[in-house]
Amino acid sequence: MGADPKLTALGQVPLFAHCSRKELEFIARQGDEVEMPAGKTLTREGRPGDTFYILLEGEAEVKIGAKTRRVLKAGDFFGEISMVDRGLATATVVTRTDARLFVMSHAQFRDAIKSHDALMVKVLRAMGERLRADLAGAGR
Repeated sequence: MGADPKLTALGQVPLFAHCSRKELEFIARQGDEVEMPAGKTLTREGRPGDTFYILLEGEAEVKIGAKTRRVLKAGDFFGEISMVDRGLATATVVTRTDARLFVMSHAQFRDAIKSHDALMVKVLRAMGERLRADLAGAGR
């Protein structure tokens, strides 16, 4: 992907794996990289969600209610459900380790998705997979 570490990182995220360099450059311009310490709450279940996150380095824990549902690793993303429906966060996400994240506000996310139909389909597919997995897990 060239020398730009942000483009390299975004290109390794499954959500963006089939994007061209030009599309990745556009997406990279839409968001920001941030570093967070371990133990930082990024989203809180039941609270308004206004940020889309991609974990570039580190780990984060996803909890619904008191149950840990999954551990996110580099390349995983979250916050997309609130980006699409402007609703409340469906889970609490807390960094388990120091982490580097790519973040987009709702407006930044909307602009990136509107420009790339295939990306919207990938986001919607990922949302469906997660919701089904969470529903299956709730039945246990």
